[in-house]
Amino acid sequence: MKNRFFNPFVGAHFEEGIQGKKVLVVGASFYCPRTECRFYRDCTDRQTRDSSAFNAICPPYAEQSMQLCDEPTYNMECPPQAYRTFAAAMSRYTESSDYNDIWSRMAFTNYVQFFLPKSGKRYGQTLQSDLSERDYAAFNETLQELQPDVVIVWGCVVNHRVKEQNEYLVDRRELDMTEWYVCHLRVPGVDHPIALVNSYHPSSRIWHNDLDAFHRYMDHVLNVSHHKNISYEDCI
Repeated sequence: MKNRFFNPFVGAHFEEGIQGKKVLVVGASFYCPRTECRFYRDCTDRQTRDSSAFNAICPPYAEQSMQLCDEPTYNMECPPQAYRTFAAAMSRYTESSDYNDIWSRMAFTNYVQFFLPKSGKRYGQTLQSDLSERDYAAFNETLQELQPDVVIVWGCVVNHRVKEQNEYLVDRRELDMTEWYVCHLRVPGVDHPIALVNSYHPSSRIWHNDLDAFHRYMDHVLNVSHHKNISYEDCI
């Protein structure tokens, strides 16, 4: 993989999937709060956007024989609340409400391919200026590797490049017909169309207010019978 830094977490039952479909979840970015680290400034530099030089020498990670590039998997093991919130929403489509079981059926990564600084005026924010075409290329590499049927993109920062600005978008009208929730992609190297669902971020205060809409469109994409009132033309 020439552009990707972060190796996606791939659940043990990813191939089995959810409702028979392979699901990849894409968040925005990882943050580093260790401002005391001697590598902090360079590793989280928003201009160079490259943490790879510190992959095996980040002190807290190296002490535990861990590498930065495997952060998606470490997040599954010590999850932020957003991951648990999302798992609860996806339990609608599984026979289990157990966090580990639900995530074992999905894959996860973040879009931005370097660690952002978690300090200063832009604390905890992913900005449009943090994104690069390397991230978009890495996103496509992950699609080609994992061959997901469904991609769920969290939030309103990285969504434009992978949705309406994506040259592999099948039909922009589908976005209009689904409140900008759903579209399909035909990505070179992937042998089937991919349904992309763009939800609010699970850590957002809007998440719970909009959960019915998320479930409505996920029902449709996963072909389950909770709702059957979505009607729009086949854009695939």
